[in-house]
Amino acid sequence: MKQTHLSGRTRGLRPSQLHQLESLSHRRHPPEDGADLFTLERLAELSLELKQSLHLLVDARGVCRLLWVGPFGESERIEGHWPKESRRRQRWRLISALAGTQGEGLKPEGREAVIALDVHTSHWLRLQATVSASGTRPAAIWRADSAATLGWRCDTTGRLQDLCEAGQTERRSDQAAVAEVLDNPGSRQERVLLLTLTGADPAINERDLAELEGLTRSAGACPVAVCRQRLGQINPQTLWGTGKLQEAALDVRRHGASLVITDRELTPVQARNLERLLDCPVMDRSELILDIFAQRASSAAGRLQVELAQLRYRLPRLKGRGLSLSRQGGGIGTRGPGETQLEKDRRAISRRIEHLGRELRQLGAHRARLRQQRSMLPKVALVGYTNAGKSSLLNALCDRGQGRSVEARNSLFATLDPTTRRLCLPRSGSAPRELLITDTVGFIRELPEPLIEAFMATLEETREADRLLLVVDLGDPDWLGQLTAVHSILNGLNCHQPRQVLANQIDRCDASTLELIRNLESEVLYVSATQGTGLKGLRAWLEQTFWGASPSPVNPDLAYQNSADADA
Repeated sequence: MKQTHLSGRTRGLRPSQLHQLESLSHRRHPPEDGADLFTLERLAELSLELKQSLHLLVDARGVCRLLWVGPFGESERIEGHWPKESRRRQRWRLISALAGTQGEGLKPEGREAVIALDVHTSHWLRLQATVSASGTRPAAIWRADSAATLGWRCDTTGRLQDLCEAGQTERRSDQAAVAEVLDNPGSRQERVLLLTLTGADPAINERDLAELEGLTRSAGACPVAVCRQRLGQINPQTLWGTGKLQEAALDVRRHGASLVITDRELTPVQARNLERLLDCPVMDRSELILDIFAQRASSAAGRLQVELAQLRYRLPRLKGRGLSLSRQGGGIGTRGPGETQLEKDRRAISRRIEHLGRELRQLGAHRARLRQQRSMLPKVALVGYTNAGKSSLLNALCDRGQGRSVEARNSLFATLDPTTRRLCLPRSGSAPRELLITDTVGFIRELPEPLIEAFMATLEETREADRLLLVVDLGDPDWLGQLTAVHSILNGLNCHQPRQVLANQIDRCDASTLELIRNLESEVLYVSATQGTGLKGLRAWLEQTFWGASPSPVNPDLAYQNSADADA
């Protein structure tokens, strides 16, 4: 059975040269470690004859699996070049014979260093094809090192015959350790590299990075590294510069990342360019949010809205170039091979979008009828930034041990579907007063446009409310930025109902934060949904707002220091 795969710049080689390469690649090397000196001497001679660098990929048994002709950096995703039956990760050895000036210093170049990291080799033996004045060939052993500039550090240098001896490769590389982690069935979290553009304000940069990390963890992935570039002159093809992308490609290999997430929305062309340069799937922030919504959608209506948003996002990102795009129609320049699979996919997605749009319009009409049936009761909507505590507040107000609580957890976008509960305000000697409180989906900065369009039926609950309770988490360091963002989003949605700011988590903030929000907002309600602090004052405010009853004044300092007014 032919075990070696010959690839690279083989076009133009004579049959005799191809035969020599194949014969050389069939020679075995010592198992586990070392290399066959005669094979490498002949490899160097062929490299000089062809004026091309030659690269051998040897498995743990000493069998050559790939012989690459030419610069190793041209191999793109190296796994696609060796036989399918040998693609199981092993303790590979990479051997490179460098012709001409490529051998100077034996230091790998940026692109080939990235490709070599894909192999997860135990070591990389690099040798000069030319013979030195002393009659020997200089060589060096390189090992993957996440702390090194190119991802590789020079471990040993010397004569080729010395480095070919077994026992020189006992130490395992960092990259081999990463490969073990990836092969471990218990390691199920996807490893992600975050690629960001930073501005001049360090505080905003850290805030945006923390939010992106939170979104990544909410999607079930693990951010393992961050690659930052200062926002300057934008490259319209990739957004990031070539040098920074080369550094990111190295970081992907160093940390064993299987996905790159950017903090900027990418055009279809930019996404494809980044995937080509990084040799790794790329996802932008908008697609990440859509993925979180797809995971969290539990109701039929939620799944419909998420699917519609995903299809609207992906439709312009279907790949196709050249002959894959047909030229249907009439006239000059429109005749061609007819319909292609790309156009079939586009038409199928367009039909599905129309179908989902009709279903969501029916859903909106159904919810409008439900709202009309409940029109006699006052309606309050809990709005705010994601993970601000809206669901916890709804449970604290309306559950009261009846087992009708909604899911509330410390995670971004835990709530997708609006939930309405009836709140009873008891009165002595009279029937209790009732109103409806709705928990809505949380907002976030730069909310993707497809999500806003798809969730318009859900956002109608916010538009139809009589009052908006704007919940802000004072325990979050960026509470002021979140409050500003929510006001901006509500204005964009044409929600002009009266808004009441509700400062949540007052048990997790200091007095200076309370003083700041008191100066910014003239009338603020102070509560702690988890501790129950301030809920009695909130109920009194609701009663006074809708029925004109006189509430007791709420002192935020007393609410912060003493929870005596908390509901039992």
